[in-house]
Amino acid sequence: MITPSRQLVFRTLLGTGIREGLFWPVWWYSRGLSETSLWLLNSVRGSVKFFGVDVWVKNWFVPMYGDDSIAGSLISIGVRSAVIVIRSLGVVAWFLVAVFLFFLYIFAFPLALFGFFGSLIGVLF
Repeated sequence: MITPSRQLVFRTLLGTGIREGLFWPVWWYSRGLSETSLWLLNSVRGSVKFFGVDVWVKNWFVPMYGDDSIAGSLISIGVRSAVIVIRSLGVVAWFLVAVFLFFLYIFAFPLALFGFFGSLIGVLF
């Protein structure tokens, strides 16, 4: 015979499990999507810092090695422009990865359900 404390624990665990299981899709597309979007946005912002694009843009027209001549300034601007473009490509690449991860997050839940029920049907029939 089940004692009242075991029955209470079983009923509480079952009720919590069902409630959380039914609430999970709502959380996935509301708070979970919001937190994931914010994390990906901060990740892209962090990639700008990681690649140092902001520092290179800030110092774009500052002469390299203190050379104030016209030729030195033109070479400095040309080199920095090339470095900014190349580093910006890294930021763009990470942005594309973040967009891919965002859409993967959106479609992961329906695909997981499709796979689960497809496998369940395959096992049962």
